Amino acid sequence: MSVLPFETGGTLVRYRVLTGENDDPGRRGNKRLVARSECALRCPDVASIERTVEALRSSDQQLKARPEGEKFYDWISTYVEIDPAVPDGGSVLFGVAWYDEAYFAQKSQAFTNGMHQHMFKALGIAPDAIEVTHWREAAPAA
Repeated sequence: MSVLPFETGGTLVRYRVLTGENDDPGRRGNKRLVARSECALRCPDVASIERTVEALRSSDQQLKARPEGEKFYDWISTYVEIDPAVPDGGSVLFGVAWYDEAYFAQKSQAFTNGMHQHMFKALGIAPDAIEVTHWREAAPAA
């Protein structure tokens, strides 16, 4: 039985399922954002959506438990997007807020490594169903 509310009628619907640092300013504290990544995982069915959300929830709890000095990134809020044109499936949308330039340079492509690819496969997400876009933060013009 699905635990997520998937009643959409004929409209594209996006549900926030996990709160990230963008919606909870206390999570960032005084860290300076250097970059962010936007991730979209197209899931073929409700079961893969639920597995993906649970994996992100577990990862979020592990990240929150880290000592403050070891938090070089944080999650941005997670959404499930249901498209009535895609029977039984949808997308899980989330992001990463990066606080350390060197860590971003080292880890921003981690989603392509063997561990992540194995995890995506176990979640039921095909390699071509993963989209990641990176953005660098720029200082405002004077």
